[in-house]
Amino acid sequence: MTTEKMAVELIEEAESAPEPGSFNRRQVIHSPSDAFPIDVQVSSLESAGYAYVYDNITGDRSVINRNMLEQQLSKLRPDGTRFFTTVKPNFEPKRGELKCLLHEDDPERWQYDEWGFAVCNKSNLVSEFQVNRHVQIRHRMEWQTIYEERQVKEKEEERDFQRQLLGLAVSNNTQSQAQEVDKSIGYSSCECGEEYRNGYSAQHQRGKKHQRWEKKNGAQHS
Repeated sequence: MTTEKMAVELIEEAESAPEPGSFNRRQVIHSPSDAFPIDVQVSSLESAGYAYVYDNITGDRSVINRNMLEQQLSKLRPDGTRFFTTVKPNFEPKRGELKCLLHEDDPERWQYDEWGFAVCNKSNLVSEFQVNRHVQIRHRMEWQTIYEERQVKEKEEERDFQRQLLGLAVSNNTQSQAQEVDKSIGYSSCECGEEYRNGYSAQHQRGKKHQRWEKKNGAQHS
């Protein structure tokens, strides 16, 4: 298995990758100007070269300078197996359909345009976690801005929610108090045969019907 090979073997088997960048020999990198009236050209290109490495689990391919190849191949997972190999896996990497937050199709693209964020065409991520990690690593400044804006929005939504809860509690308390008042506004029966509203016993006893009843029965009613 490739994970059991020595790093030296993997380095020897590494497939060469194209040089990154766009410099070519004899390419002019500075044209004559008043400040510096001499053109500057690339006279030679010296590099250790680049090679392809593959993630042993996902199969994703990366390009790395050969000077860093041994260090990259020395990285191990918790189970002791290598993270990377120079041998192309016999399976294709899993490709998703989720897009970078900075993709031109993102619903918040209008906001990102106002902030001056560049467009990212990454569109094969397999999970929301990968989407966030991609933006965190590849678009650090943009991610920090997006993250802070999310935090502000979440705090505002939390405050709105708390205000709604408070309003509901006040409303329920008012309704409960009204119900208690309704219960207290009941009626009682008098021996004179009439009913009177609770709390109005004195007014009732001064009434003509109750006064006639008292005179007739010769009793005090409380």
